[in-house]
Amino acid sequence: MKLHVNGTTLFFDVVGSGLDAPQQFTQRPTMILLHGGPGFDHHYLRPWLDPVSEVAQLVYVDERGCGRSERHTHEYYQLGIMADDIVALCEALHIEHPIVLGQSFGGFVALSIAHRHPDFASGIVLFDTSPAWTGGYDLDALEQMVGGDYGKELREIAYRESTGQATDEELQRFEREIMPLYWHQGYKPEYLDALYNTVPMNMDIATYMMGTLSKEYDLRPYLSTIKTPALILQGRYDWVTPMEGAVTMARELPNAQLHVFENSGHMVFIEEPDELVSVLKHWIVSQSEAEQD
Repeated sequence: MKLHVNGTTLFFDVVGSGLDAPQQFTQRPTMILLHGGPGFDHHYLRPWLDPVSEVAQLVYVDERGCGRSERHTHEYYQLGIMADDIVALCEALHIEHPIVLGQSFGGFVALSIAHRHPDFASGIVLFDTSPAWTGGYDLDALEQMVGGDYGKELREIAYRESTGQATDEELQRFEREIMPLYWHQGYKPEYLDALYNTVPMNMDIATYMMGTLSKEYDLRPYLSTIKTPALILQGRYDWVTPMEGAVTMARELPNAQLHVFENSGHMVFIEEPDELVSVLKHWIVSQSEAEQD
């Protein structure tokens, strides 16, 4: 489905009912799910997170410039605008006080929503993400994992990507080469097909926003002002958005819980899906019960 809001057209898909079992007809919470990238679309999350629809209505959104949503020129690719898009979409759909889940880059958007619109969300889920991107990738960790001249070559491309200097060809190669390293264990080549082969990645927004984020995205000074209940989900071996950022958010956000997945890297939803779904469902139900008290 598509809807025009805030100067753009967003694609979204809904999984699950907004009402509980017919005998009760109580309203379930709604969760907005924001994908990573930037430049991917939402579908890579679907097989793993759809089971959460047992306790909440799920609304997957392709962020502006991504997936099936409308493309724009660079000046309209800003985190603040993307955060406002989600608020406008929910207003148009008459969704009040949703939970907002953001995975990786989507977490940047989710945290920006909580900062810019403090009364909007009933909760945020910050999922393999970070409160800042001013340093880009952990280049030392990348070079050490790969090793040799090839590690040095990938380090240089990673630096160029994180500063917005990489060409589309370099970025495509880098994403293909580096993605297996996002897993701590259990990587399979078909997982990359799920990322790249359904809706082409928008390399333009990826290159541009990675460059601007490396200069501008840092919400650490504002974490203590964000009162929205937060669940932080972190893979122990995630070098893309490392543990340090999750610990900072858990410490500085006034109402936060941290859950660490001990056998995961940056792809918790694939590496430990059962534990992830269980943790999410328990937290959603707990939040819903707390609101009703």
